[in-house]
Amino acid sequence: MNRSAILAFAAAVTIGGSALAQHSPHVSGHATGSAETTTVAPAGAFTVRVYGAFRNFMQRQDYSGKVALPDVRGSGTTEAVGALSGLRGEITFVDGVPIVSYGGCATCTLKHGETAALLGTATVRQWVGAAELPSDLKGADLDNFILAAAGNAGIDIAAPFPVRLVGTLSSVEMHVIEAPNAGFSGHGSKVHMAKQDEFRHDRINGLVVGFFAPPSMRGALTHPGEPFHYHWVAEDRSRTAHLDAFVVQRGGRLFLPK
Repeated sequence: MNRSAILAFAAAVTIGGSALAQHSPHVSGHATGSAETTTVAPAGAFTVRVYGAFRNFMQRQDYSGKVALPDVRGSGTTEAVGALSGLRGEITFVDGVPIVSYGGCATCTLKHGETAALLGTATVRQWVGAAELPSDLKGADLDNFILAAAGNAGIDIAAPFPVRLVGTLSSVEMHVIEAPNAGFSGHGSKVHMAKQDEFRHDRINGLVVGFFAPPSMRGALTHPGEPFHYHWVAEDRSRTAHLDAFVVQRGGRLFLPK
């Protein structure tokens, strides 16, 4: 889908409304607040949907639930990254299975009817190994490697898409949010938005689930100004965390939706 088609589709969703209601999963009564759902790439190899927006955390201190995880799972979602309502933890979906880590409680398991304040989701029909990393990559170099590989694979990089990275990570900094900080007052605040459990690892294995956001979706699907939103998932898929900084070691594999 080219950029003009994406913009036309977005306009149709905004004006028509009914098309979005037909294709969006039902928002359970467990979720509160308005469900700000953006649907992109509605046909073909994969579908991306976004519930909520990161900018609402910063601008409105709105951490209310936008969608219930059982509804997301029931919609056929295979991949997702996001944050629990009330900023209580991190969410990642892999192969349709939700993996949740609660801040301040490493042994807590997924609660029934759990809700998300922000969730980028995808339904991927098939993954393909797109490339092997030729060297250790991090930050903008990793982002650019993924974008180049996606372009070569025929993915429209003017639209959002999901990715997977498998291999060894080094110089890892990641966190699990625990609760809002009462003193946070929005952009420019001297107080961090959320209390969080922070983790650092010299080396760690696992799966990285990520989403690319084009400029129009940065601040919604990703942190403002950031092109990717990455989560780490343990090899046994028991834990997850938001990745702040990391290096993917040479030989790691990039997977893209076919």
